[in-house]
Amino acid sequence: MKKSIFRTVALYLLIQLCFIGILGTVNNVDFATIMAYGASSLVLHIALYLFLVGFRKEFYNISTDSTLTKINTANRITLLRISALPSIAFLLGNREIVEIRTILPIMLILVFLTDSFDGQIARRRKQITRIGQMLDSISDYSLLAVLSIVFFANQIVPRWFFYIIFFRLFLQALGMLVFIILKKPLPLSSTWGGKITIATTMVLYVLEVVRLFLPATTAPLFQVLEYVSGATIFLLSFEKAFLFFVQGKKLSKP
Repeated sequence: MKKSIFRTVALYLLIQLCFIGILGTVNNVDFATIMAYGASSLVLHIALYLFLVGFRKEFYNISTDSTLTKINTANRITLLRISALPSIAFLLGNREIVEIRTILPIMLILVFLTDSFDGQIARRRKQITRIGQMLDSISDYSLLAVLSIVFFANQIVPRWFFYIIFFRLFLQALGMLVFIILKKPLPLSSTWGGKITIATTMVLYVLEVVRLFLPATTAPLFQVLEYVSGATIFLLSFEKAFLFFVQGKKLSKP
């Protein structure tokens, strides 16, 4: 399994480095900028490799009740979503370049679609694994966190929306941490509120990128979309708090 993990992570790292390097060089992006994003990609993939090796016992197929000897297709798709984070940040950071502005929405849509593909493949091919459930949650929330930071830093989304997103992420992380400390980790399955939150944010972010191509007169429409999305995410944060409360009460019972 360690060899399969190394080969997969190394391949994904090579793909991302080539993507950033070639695209940046062709479009005359500053060499220091290319190196900075390349270095961040290297750090991410090293951390990803160490995480997967540390949890290699979780490569257990729940569908077939068997241990994997190599990474399956569903997990590869999920890992690809995590692997692409620095490349997406690179595209967003250089969105003023015409070629990159064209590639960016396509890249975002493809990455977001993988969030659906990996789950469907896992169910249809009976490839549901414990590590896959972990990676799915990690990839969803890490993708939202990275995109939110980059969108906010580049003034693509308003400050208040950024705060709402991180309120949700903070609540999620705090609740999970508390239950881990209590040695009573929560199930990794997604809730309907979590799915709606992720879908709402992903759709809004794609539309915000498309907005770069549109005239300034469309700004009021996007402000409405931001308010609707922000209100939805904020309200669904209380669903997560309620679930943590219910779970806590169950654990407190003798």
